[in-house]
Amino acid sequence: MGFDMGLLVPIIALLMPIAIVGLVMYFRAKSRVEVQKTIRLAIEKGQPLPKEYLDSLQKADIRKVKSPMDDVRSGLILMAVGVGMAVFSFVKEGYIGGNLAGVAAIPGFIGVALFVLGLIGLNRKA
Repeated sequence: MGFDMGLLVPIIALLMPIAIVGLVMYFRAKSRVEVQKTIRLAIEKGQPLPKEYLDSLQKADIRKVKSPMDDVRSGLILMAVGVGMAVFSFVKEGYIGGNLAGVAAIPGFIGVALFVLGLIGLNRKA
């Protein structure tokens, strides 16, 4: 009844994205706290805040609007990931159609959908 080392890879694979997102959120929150402390300290001491500084804070929070070209780019990347996984499956197993090729279809078809949506969006803008 020992620990199966074969389980370690999937456990790490599931926990790693959670850890990365958690670290990004932690450091972003820490940065915001530092900015708020600086502003609070300046206000308490009666120092005026430059208009350019306040404008830069507002612009930092504005999210970039997605364009159809972003969908085309994401679609191409996901299709390339799918093709790469399928090629790896072919090299490893000698034929396409194994388990890895089935898994490769997921990002591949999501990529195709994003690519088509991006092209439709580009045609509507033109």
